[in-house]
Amino acid sequence: MQGSIFSSKLDALADTVDVISKADLSGLTRALRLGGKKVAYAIGSGGSMISAQFFASCRSDLFDKPTIAQTPMEFAMDDRDLADCQVWLFSGRGENADAHASAIAALTRGCVDIQIVTSNGDASVFTQLPVRSYRKHVLGTFDEKDGFLSTHSLIAVMAALLQSAHHLLHGMQDGYSPLADFANELRLRRVPSRVQEYTEAFGRIAASDTVIILADPRLKAAAIALETSLWETGMCPVQLTDFRNFAHGRHVWIHKRANETFVLSLTGRQSSSSWSEIEDNLPEGLRRHQVDYGNTGRLQQAIAIMDALMIIEAIGAATDVDPAKPGVGPFARSIYDGSALKTTAAQLSRPVRSKLRALRKFGTSDLEWDPVAGFQTFSDRLRSARFHGLVLDYDGTVVPTVARLGDPAKELVAELERLMDRGLRLGFATGRGGSVGEKLREVIDRRFHSSILVGYYNGGYLRPLSDDIELNPPPEAASIRQMTTWVHDRNHLLIKPVKRDNKVQISISIDDSENSQQFVDELKNAPLVVSKEVGIVFSEHSVDIGLPGNSKLNVVSSLGSSTSIDPSHILCVGDSGGPHGNDFDLLGHAHGVSVRDVCHRQDVCWSVFDAVIDGPDALHGILRALTLVSDGIFQLDVQKLNLTEN
Repeated sequence: MQGSIFSSKLDALADTVDVISKADLSGLTRALRLGGKKVAYAIGSGGSMISAQFFASCRSDLFDKPTIAQTPMEFAMDDRDLADCQVWLFSGRGENADAHASAIAALTRGCVDIQIVTSNGDASVFTQLPVRSYRKHVLGTFDEKDGFLSTHSLIAVMAALLQSAHHLLHGMQDGYSPLADFANELRLRRVPSRVQEYTEAFGRIAASDTVIILADPRLKAAAIALETSLWETGMCPVQLTDFRNFAHGRHVWIHKRANETFVLSLTGRQSSSSWSEIEDNLPEGLRRHQVDYGNTGRLQQAIAIMDALMIIEAIGAATDVDPAKPGVGPFARSIYDGSALKTTAAQLSRPVRSKLRALRKFGTSDLEWDPVAGFQTFSDRLRSARFHGLVLDYDGTVVPTVARLGDPAKELVAELERLMDRGLRLGFATGRGGSVGEKLREVIDRRFHSSILVGYYNGGYLRPLSDDIELNPPPEAASIRQMTTWVHDRNHLLIKPVKRDNKVQISISIDDSENSQQFVDELKNAPLVVSKEVGIVFSEHSVDIGLPGNSKLNVVSSLGSSTSIDPSHILCVGDSGGPHGNDFDLLGHAHGVSVRDVCHRQDVCWSVFDAVIDGPDALHGILRALTLVSDGIFQLDVQKLNLTEN
């Protein structure tokens, strides 16, 4: 539609490229470089998904690590941890609730490398995050009134990524700039003869037609630009796929509606043969058009996006629609402004996401159960409880698993001694043997030793810390002796072959290797395991074979009965709360808090921190939050613990 608002926007796009060519893109280039060894998420909705997809394609050229392009809803509803990932959020103005939801989700899911790309330096999305948790990349445009399809902010992102990728590869002082070529291509496409070519090629499309877009995977950003724009302007129905996915059944549409279908093929050198195979077999007379982009490099992909906008212009002229002002229904604003996803993202705190992951993983989710309300119930129970005792797992909780033989942090030990000085009864429930007692006797003041209860071998042998169980070992169990022989026969599968005969438990190091998995599979079918004469539990890098009566809850029961303490008023903390973890029983207690893995049970075994914190650091936070109420009685200070509050 010549003289349309949209056409005037396209006429000035090269000027936006000129704006970007003069911008300082060092921050964007640095962020690309630093994220090169991370998995990246690229988030965008509507037209910003085009930017996200183009970014993903650029990264695939530059780095080996994958980039996952998602809509805000896909991202906000995804529960995978992002601690080691980079998140790129693309939003034209950064003002909509979906962009806010993405920012909230990135933070809650543990991302510490959040990059926000927008044309608005004062975008409200920035207010959703702590200042130090993100980097902003504000890209100027020639025309600040961007129009319905946000063409200028889109081209600004294309230009900035082209230039930053070039800087990353060739340095900031390299004389060549891809933006000169990009701006030149944009201007060439706006000469009247080129505009007329597009009008003739695509002016045959009517509002009653369906456009099928078959695209080379590397041209997905351009294909998304077409698909998004056709739907958003309501010009005609559209279907997007690649050549081989089309071949698996989608051709039926053409068989039944050939006269009402237009096929647009976006090819590259490597995909053109796939299109040729299809085209040779399409019905004669079917309207079709192919545009080829050679080796589909970054510049060719950016040019393809411009071509997509030109195609939209041509179809708009044919259907009498101005793509910059297509006309929207009276309900449009209320739908666009919907904040349900933002509310959901805010409710999906880190503890709730952890529990949801466990529920989905183990397939026991109750359709009627609300995890947000479930966490509120659990946290309310913690708030109201008065604790007389504390039972702790050791490896992964008191000390990091990777440094399990080292000393507990001094500040953590100091907190334990502070609590014991004020009357808290302390117990340890560990899968290990005497080495834990030796270490605790070294770091905890001697005056506490006789009052601390230690449940060695996952609660199979209970002794005060003052006792050295190397001098006073547990009696030998016949079933463990038999299992020791069984394990010795499979020492060739183990990382560290078992050499020492154990009395009540066998602890075996495992990893993700094929040999370890074979050992675990055979162990699960061992005769004494099947008959339940011995039990097995897992921690992060080991499996323990023990007696059926071994349970870390033995420490809770003994600590309670020895001091007339109701076991329900003992706080239990561990890290391996999954169904096969060695803290599963312990954290099944009414006040069981995990500092890493949680289970699928709805009313117990929750994590409690919104922050990215686990292991000994999380335990230290819990200890600091235990506040004296009266002699020997404590409660958790919610403000210190960072529990989510209404």
